[in-house]
Amino acid sequence: MLSRLRKRFTYANVAVTLALVFAMSGGAYAAGRYVITSTKQIKPSVLSALRGNAGKAGPAGARGEAGPAGAKGEAGVAGKGEKGEPGPEGKEGKPGAPGAAGETGPQGETGPQGKPGPQGPLQPGKTETGSWNFATAGAGGVFAGGISFALPLSAALSAEHVHYVKEKTTTSECPGTAEKPEALSGNLCVYETFTSGIEKVSGVASVEIFPDGSEPKELGGAPGAGPSGAFLFFVAEEQSVGWGSWAVTAPAS
Repeated sequence: MLSRLRKRFTYANVAVTLALVFAMSGGAYAAGRYVITSTKQIKPSVLSALRGNAGKAGPAGARGEAGPAGAKGEAGVAGKGEKGEPGPEGKEGKPGAPGAAGETGPQGETGPQGKPGPQGPLQPGKTETGSWNFATAGAGGVFAGGISFALPLSAALSAEHVHYVKEKTTTSECPGTAEKPEALSGNLCVYETFTSGIEKVSGVASVEIFPDGSEPKELGGAPGAGPSGAFLFFVAEEQSVGWGSWAVTAPAS
């Protein structure tokens, strides 16, 4: 038995036994004099040894529920950036649809009265033109068609200055046409475009021109033209019709 004890009785065993005895006796001695009520009474190095090494971190726990929303913060100061440069001009857009018609505006004030138009007489060397026509419902009798000057002449025209120009013909005093009537200075030219049912003399329509307000030759009148116009007298053989144009040019002096 002693041999077995000698085999186990080593220096390490003796050291551990002594340390245990001293620890127990010292602890008993201290317990008889001090009462430990806080970890602050223990030396940090001894406390660290008593706690031991920290173990590995355990697995993460389940995520907790979201807390309530916090109060709304105050509004921040409004930002103000620098003004940018103008961009390039865009393409012209398509025309928009027509807008609705606007309301009728109030009637404007009456404007100033215009100056009266020219009253005549027709200036020397100037020409004015117009048209003429007539039609009869029955046969036989003397009929008349009127010619009225827009601007009156300064004096009447005698018979040698008044001319009836048959369709598609001209004279030295009347170089124009029914479509473009003309008259030399101091002459009235009456152009025929068409006539039917009129008494003819030597194949020419028998038309006499008398001043306005006068009477035909049978009643003592003298051929010619008055300052404001003339009458075309003709004898109708049957239902008749006729039309044409005229031009009159005031005497040059």
